Amino acid sequence: MNSIYLILLFLHFVGLALGLGTNFAFMALGIATKDMALPDRGAFMLRAFALSRNGSIGLALLVLSGLGMVMYRGGFPAVAEQAGWPFRIKLILVVILISLVGYMQVLIKRAKRDKGGPSMAKIPKLGPFALLTALGIAACAVLAFR
Repeated sequence: MNSIYLILLFLHFVGLALGLGTNFAFMALGIATKDMALPDRGAFMLRAFALSRNGSIGLALLVLSGLGMVMYRGGFPAVAEQAGWPFRIKLILVVILISLVGYMQVLIKRAKRDKGGPSMAKIPKLGPFALLTALGIAACAVLAFR
């Protein structure tokens, strides 16, 4: 394997660790704070949202390194032919995840501005969907590039 491809693959794994790590961290924080008083929990989570930057950086690394690896391997038609249906499903899930993360970032910004509010209540409901989508992407990647 070419060293450029190995660097892209390394960055891809770093992005995966950041992205999935952020999802699991928020899940653990949600579980750990479930018995806190609502005002205290809200104030804590407003500060904990700083972790979401890690997830965004991870997603950006995944997308950029993934595009680089696809181009290195001959472009989308070549990779889609070689990797088959799991690659196509992975791409659809990536679009869904980007949409979810973007919407969650908007909600986080609103929640910080409003110091909680209705935007804050929507975020924990979206987290499990983001985690399942990310795990689906990882599963499809394993099937596509085994």
